[in-house]
Amino acid sequence: MPTLFEKIYGIEAAATVANSLGDVMEGLRWDEIEQTYGLVTELLPQPGKWGARPVMGYEAGSQGYAIMEQEWGYPFIWHVHDRPPGQGEDGHERHRLAVSAIIRKRGRISIEDLARTWISDIDPANFGYLLGPQDQVIYYGLKAGVFPWDVGRYATFPGMIGTSKMMVAIGIINAGDPRQAALDAHDVGRIKDVRGPRDNYSLEVAAAIAAATAEGLKTTATVDSIIDVALAQLTRVPRAEVEQALTWAREVESWKDLRPLFQDRYEGHWMSNAVEILSGGLAVFLQCGGDVEKGIIHAVNMGRDTDCRAYVAGSLAAALQGIDGVPERWVTTVSEQVVDDPYTVSRRTPLESATGLYEALMASVDKTRARIADIDAQLGSPEER
Repeated sequence: MPTLFEKIYGIEAAATVANSLGDVMEGLRWDEIEQTYGLVTELLPQPGKWGARPVMGYEAGSQGYAIMEQEWGYPFIWHVHDRPPGQGEDGHERHRLAVSAIIRKRGRISIEDLARTWISDIDPANFGYLLGPQDQVIYYGLKAGVFPWDVGRYATFPGMIGTSKMMVAIGIINAGDPRQAALDAHDVGRIKDVRGPRDNYSLEVAAAIAAATAEGLKTTATVDSIIDVALAQLTRVPRAEVEQALTWAREVESWKDLRPLFQDRYEGHWMSNAVEILSGGLAVFLQCGGDVEKGIIHAVNMGRDTDCRAYVAGSLAAALQGIDGVPERWVTTVSEQVVDDPYTVSRRTPLESATGLYEALMASVDKTRARIADIDAQLGSPEER
């Protein structure tokens, strides 16, 4: 069994790899991926990112950027640039912001802690490279004085997976405590979403991912226990959708058989809907038996929001397998790439991030031990209790 640190290191490495590997194919159907790339198993470069394919339905960038005018506020601009193998994307930038907040706090974080990190660690000149231009709505809202717990009401793309791309880190700092991980996810996730509107289950999905990660860091964790904990965070409608996907995963002979099922089920829907990503991520995680390499490869070759699905499947698998489950060739590439990345919010390697998270978790555990010792000291002998 891997040690706790090896599990955390594995999660950080797998999350980084999944987001980079899947970003290349994001938005393509599974058959388009197969026709263009074959079976994708390696980290690939992206020359002219945002210049080759349309952005969010708008024309691809022809003069160094693609632009989406907004009725209010700054236009959304995606800058055409080259992405080397191993570079991240917008969701992983949010993950890195959460990691930075936890390391800085040396323990569990609140939405206020995360908001302060957004303000201090984001260079607004870099919106539209890795962090999406939609994230500027949150940044400038916070800078203008909107309360952190309110800013998600005004963020772009409600109900999407963007909230949940921070939540593996929340699960890590709550290792072994799925309930607290879910509660923290509901709090922290408000920086990018809000609970209540019909068909918006993003915060429930955030809680599911955080709680499942915390469960995965138990010594007793299994594929089934992780899935059960994730399902327990969902209300009736999203739970039924995820359970349908899990039924498919149990019935198919090969992961490839999942591809047309998901394509037909979600055709015409926004590809980054949080429930779709959770259903796909858990289905792949179940079907591959919690294997990190298979989980990431299968997820990124299924089409639609490839990087987000791989983030879920790969991170949860790494919670079971640890760093030994993540191919060394992938870890080397993402670790070497990030150290001089000109656009990222953090140049920590997966190993450095894992070290910081582990130290923060140990500091949190020490506080819990001290609290328990203080309570025990006041209880008296067993006969007096």
